[in-house]
Amino acid sequence: MSSLTTTDRLQELLPQLFNTQKLEGDYYLRFQLTDEISGLINLKYVQESLTIKGDRITAVPNLPEYVVGLMSSRNQVFLAIDLAHLAGLSPETVNLRQYQTIVVQTNSAEEDSQSKESNTDGINLFGLTVKKIEGITRMLSNRFIPVTENIPESLRPFITSAVRQVNENATSASEEKYSFLIDITQLICDRIQS
Repeated sequence: MSSLTTTDRLQELLPQLFNTQKLEGDYYLRFQLTDEISGLINLKYVQESLTIKGDRITAVPNLPEYVVGLMSSRNQVFLAIDLAHLAGLSPETVNLRQYQTIVVQTNSAEEDSQSKESNTDGINLFGLTVKKIEGITRMLSNRFIPVTENIPESLRPFITSAVRQVNENATSASEEKYSFLIDITQLICDRIQS
């Protein structure tokens, strides 16, 4: 007959569940912007990520070329934008059957207090279509390094830092890959809300 209580047995079997140690680092959504460029967005700006069928995005004439169309999620309608094209790169998500989409929210009251085009609560939603969503990762701030090389000129003002990706197959420093931390609010404010 065991003298262990149910709680004692659970603690023995599931130590990580009862671990009170605080996990450090911030969460980031990692995605592929182009074949060569991987990006990171701080998760605090991400409302959701989803795959949406192409017929669920409504094309709207007379909008900038980077706008894929209008989409809706959670009873809200907002623009779907090709993030690579918005950043000044070649379009990556044109006429697809499915779009990998990151729904981001920006607080226009914080970033642009003079904007007259914000909705009543000051929150703007944008669906950023990307080549591929790779998942969520947690990183400590000491993993980020300043990088100025291998960044396209149009994207450079919106890159705050980078994380070196682990690539066992790289044989030289020129083959190293980075994930670039993109200041998404600055990019949206400069390119869309200006």
